[in-house]
Amino acid sequence: MTKKNILQNPTKTNLIVFTLLWMVSVILITLSVTDLFTESVFQKRYIPVFIIGLASSRMVAKLYYNYFKNKKN
Repeated sequence: MTKKNILQNPTKTNLIVFTLLWMVSVILITLSVTDLFTESVFQKRYIPVFIIGLASSRMVAKLYYNYFKNKKN
């Protein structure tokens, strides 16, 4: 019996859970680091926040890619 990796063989439930966690975490990180309602988010000091958001977005995109790739097979 082989072990199933969530990133390589995601299920529909995994997609839903990870998408919700990803959206909530990116929004909460952005809100906690920046004062979103009074100043612009696009400032040089917020580059680490954008890097974290891009890295997590890349992982979620890879999850979707693997899901649809495995769904065809």
